[in-house]
Amino acid sequence: MKKILSVMLMLSICLSFAACGGKEQSADVEDQPSAPAEAQETETYLLPKSYWDYAGSTLEEAAESFRKLGSDYYTDAKVTDEGVQLELTEQQRDKLIERNDEYSSQIAEEFMSYSEEYRFEPDESYQNVNLYFDEKLPPTTNIKAVFMLTAGYGMNYILKNNTTEWSVRFTIYNCHTGKPVVSASIPDEEATCGPEEWKASYQE
Repeated sequence: MKKILSVMLMLSICLSFAACGGKEQSADVEDQPSAPAEAQETETYLLPKSYWDYAGSTLEEAAESFRKLGSDYYTDAKVTDEGVQLELTEQQRDKLIERNDEYSSQIAEEFMSYSEEYRFEPDESYQNVNLYFDEKLPPTTNIKAVFMLTAGYGMNYILKNNTTEWSVRFTIYNCHTGKPVVSASIPDEEATCGPEEWKASYQE
């Protein structure tokens, strides 16, 4: 399941820019750094190996996903021992963050479509993913929402703060009682959300 979701994450980076005007580079130039628009000043960002380990992607796959975006979204992307190093202008960084926000909204809307009682609380700090639903949500949708939202928030936190130290706490709440069902800090902690956890969230 996680491998399938990691592929979806890579595809979301590579292929979902049509609405935003992104275009893939041709095969003969995709391995070359994009020419910076109007020679704007760039800053170095490192998406650390810990992030891509959580995302289930190799560093080479991750770097390639950025190379396919074009100059609107990156100036240079390369693999280092520590992770994927990006050279971004401020505008490119902001476009990546905006794109991740848009995709997070799509993921949230998908899971909220199951019930009017389901909801997602956005967090501008990109440190918390709070989801409200119940045990009737299909497990695959549950896992997809948690994984894709925490991955998107993790990348945005790194880009916004230009840091390699990152974590995202996700908390699933019972949408009927408002009580937490499970909570964990990604990428260091794991959590189980099963029948016992749901049962406890209904108790007084």
